[in-house]
Amino acid sequence: MTFSGPRNKIIRSVLGWTSVFVCFFITKTTTKGKENIPKKGPYILAPNHFSLLDPFVLHSKHNKLTTYLMAEDLDDLGWKELWIPWLYGVLLVNRKTLRPSTIKATQKQIKKKEPICIFPEGTSVGRGLKPLKDGASYFAVKNKIPIIPVALSGTETIAKKLKKLQRAKIKIQFGAPILAKEGEGVSTTTENINRALRKMLPKKYL
Repeated sequence: MTFSGPRNKIIRSVLGWTSVFVCFFITKTTTKGKENIPKKGPYILAPNHFSLLDPFVLHSKHNKLTTYLMAEDLDDLGWKELWIPWLYGVLLVNRKTLRPSTIKATQKQIKKKEPICIFPEGTSVGRGLKPLKDGASYFAVKNKIPIIPVALSGTETIAKKLKKLQRAKIKIQFGAPILAKEGEGVSTTTENINRALRKMLPKKYL
């Protein structure tokens, strides 16, 4: 499957409101901290990653035109898992290293003042919070823009609940903005994201 970058505003807006509508029926979502979301971009959303449905659920409560970064080795998954990111348009990223082409494409979206969503764990495989990578921190430090840590819990139960015709109980918490201080580098900023996520997530994920 061939992926493009972010689609035009009309397509993404329609999909954004579709996520609001669908998630209303398939989840019972409690949201906290929306006052921490900047009114305007650019900024980085840094959510934990427990399910392939995380972007869809997150967008239902963030619902702003957003650039999502997706691991490039996920493009071998089936159509059922990938049709939404394909239609919305994402930027593919190598898990091990940030390629110049990815940096250039992401910087282009940041210059448009668009929020960027990067899952610092880099994968939804495995239980609980996993070690964070530095991608989100890199772009935040480079551009001196805030990171909004986002704790998602319960998303890993959605598929199982749907099979039973039940709504999954989801909790979303937008944390206080993290802005690297003078002299703080990428590694320190990543540690700050990890600390914020661990503070917001239920203990069973730690």
